[in-house]
Amino acid sequence: MKKIIALILSLILFLSLANAAGAEETKTAAFVTFGLGGDFFQTLANTFVTNFEADGWKAQYADGQFNPTAQIEAAENFIAMNVDVLFIWSVAPEAMSAVIADAQQKGIKVIAFVAPTEPYDALMVSDDKELADNCVKLAAKWINETYPDAADGSVPVAVFSCRVAETGVVQADELLRIEEFCPKAKLVEEVECADETMTVGQTAMENLYISNPEVKVFLTAHNGLATGINNYFTAISSPVTDYTGMGIFAINGDSSSAEVIKSSIEGKAPFRGMVLTGSVNDTANEMLMVANGLMDSTLPVGHLQKAGTVFVDASTVDEFLTTGTVVSVTAADYE
Repeated sequence: MKKIIALILSLILFLSLANAAGAEETKTAAFVTFGLGGDFFQTLANTFVTNFEADGWKAQYADGQFNPTAQIEAAENFIAMNVDVLFIWSVAPEAMSAVIADAQQKGIKVIAFVAPTEPYDALMVSDDKELADNCVKLAAKWINETYPDAADGSVPVAVFSCRVAETGVVQADELLRIEEFCPKAKLVEEVECADETMTVGQTAMENLYISNPEVKVFLTAHNGLATGINNYFTAISSPVTDYTGMGIFAINGDSSSAEVIKSSIEGKAPFRGMVLTGSVNDTANEMLMVANGLMDSTLPVGHLQKAGTVFVDASTVDEFLTTGTVVSVTAADYE
């Protein structure tokens, strides 16, 4: 009888230790977002949690509120929870240095997302200049195909910029080089916007049309502005109903933007194309890959993960809407 009791106790102890070991193996990840002020930001945060949890992690996110103070508080909360991996999409990278150092001192792996911080354990970035250049190339391709017989400097173009953040400055400067990428283009004006929202874009487009109704091509680094421009032309009160020869091109966007681009094929909208650094699902999976790599040491400390470019236009929009990404066309096709 004593042997049976001892065997049962040993089994209970074994199961308890096994359960404890299983609990210890559950990795935890947290994401301090840039903010949650748009569909893209919220979808990325949700997909981050979904994809990490599908891989066996426990994951959560906090709204960065586009505010450095809010981001610091969120990071401090996650540090107090002793998460294994902390992603930070910094509004002001220089403001995060102390809290990141604190996290690393406690053994937390810190992954800087989009905005480089100092320090970090890994950095996930896109090349802002390269992405903007690819947007210009996409627009140039459309101009050359739409205006095959146009003389050099005859297709009027406007760039809608928002120079509040450094990324916006870099990308606007590249978009302004449209004439270098497409000799047929003529840069008419840079429309500087105080914000990158749809409402601001629509109002700015209305003002531009009053002064420069001849502009046919509109470039912007901001999907919100692009949507606003498109909405101005597709509204009931629009002064334009025929979008032939008109094109809007943007950096970033989502499936809603892609649906509008698809409608342009049938002449229902002037929004023709966008470039982005991968679908939300692609991005979340890359975040997971980097997190796993740091945890199992298959990626070195200081790892740089650079995003590629996804090209969405009339020729690829169905692929994007079906799969969430585009693999049939790459940056190499625009060399």
